Amino acid sequence: MQSNTTLASLLTATSLSQAEQLIGRTVTSADGSTSGEVASVSVGSAGAVATLTNGGTVSLANGASVQ
Repeated sequence: MQSNTTLASLLTATSLSQAEQLIGRTVTSADGSTSGEVASVSVGSAGAVATLTNGGTVSLANGASVQ
């Protein structure tokens, strides 16, 4: 049980570290409908979600592109 908790914490830390590198970059959703500069990123059970400076959000788990 302790190993599962430790592994989950490690995966979350890794996801946050990767996500923080996206702040200030431009992302586009997989379907191309939403695009903008990343203001913040949150990581939850469904994966990482970028909040854009224009107020939109982009799921990063479904093939979003980063410029």
